[in-house]
Order: sequence, then structure tokens, then C-alpha cells
Amino acid sequence: MEPLTLRLEPVNVDAGLVSELAGGLRRIFAVEVRVGKGLSPGAVLEFYDEEREQVRADLLVEELARLLPPVALILIDADAYVERLNFVFGIAKPGWGGVVFLARLKPEFYGYPSDESLLLERLLKEAVHELGHALGLEHCRNPRCVMRFSNSIVDVDSKTPYFCARCSRLLQQMHPGILRL
Repeated sequence: MEPLTLRLEPVNVDAGLVSELAGGLRRIFAVEVRVGKGLSPGAVLEFYDEEREQVRADLLVEELARLLPPVALILIDADAYVERLNFVFGIAKPGWGGVVFLARLKPEFYGYPSDESLLLERLLKEAVHELGHALGLEHCRNPRCVMRFSNSIVDVDSKTPYFCARCSRLLQQMHPGILRL
């Protein structure tokens, strides 16, 4: 069986950070990770709400899923929301992929100094979380599981970048060999 290919597409995201994330994803998933040249910020601008100063994530992910083949993970240096939520760290479309928004993952968003290693740790957790949804997983109740819903950055920081035993088992049943054991 040929390994799944994951396409990473950054939008205004530092190439070094994208490269580090690709390495982290390769340590968790048994997939080929290809980093694209990135998408034009214009692809996102259509979904930018000037009044809120945020991207409308649910509409954007539908458009990206129409334009890009699965399995894709788009990284955008912006803040985002969906209807009924003030913000989202990311969003996924099952069977296609997901989008991770970096603005609220950065320590400086909360008034702290920039910290690349903390940003990478948070980015990896959110990327794995959205890929879990894209591959068919729902939210998990295990507080350490990467699939637990994150309502705040404290929630992101308190979970691991790994699937719990239950979520790992479910993912392996749906996609045999997807995880590095």
C-alpha cells in the first residue's frame, strides 16, 4: 500500500517553521509530507472580514477543498472565526484536510515575547488535531489527547501532540498504517 501524501501549503508563514512542522508530522504520521510553494494571500482575502479583522474559516475551507486535492493542510498567518465562535485555531473538512491559523498560537498574541519553539509546539498540536478530523476522528474527552477540543490557548498547551490509545486505535482502523508506532 502506497503511503498517503500530505500537502502542506503556507500562506505568509516562515519557511523554517513550515519545514520544522513537516518534520514533526513525519514523526507522528507514516505519510509523505510535501511542502508546496504556498498559496497567494489573495486566496484568503476574499474570506477576510474587515470589521472583525478575522478570516471566515468555514467558508474558506470549503473553497480550498474545491481547489486543492486531499490530503492538504493549509497554514495561514491570520486570525479566524466561524459562525457562533469568536475564534478558531483551525478547521477541517473530513476527507479533504484542514486549515490552521497561526495568529492565536503565537505567544505575542497574549502579550508574551515571541517564542519559536512554543509556536512550533502549538502549531504541531493544531495540525495533528485538524488532520485527525480530516481523517475521520471526532473530539475526544481525554484531556491529554490531541483530539480534545481547545477552547483556549491553555487547552492547547495542556494537551500532547499525540492521539490517545482510543483515538489511535480508531485512526488505525480507518487508515491502517497511518501512524508511526
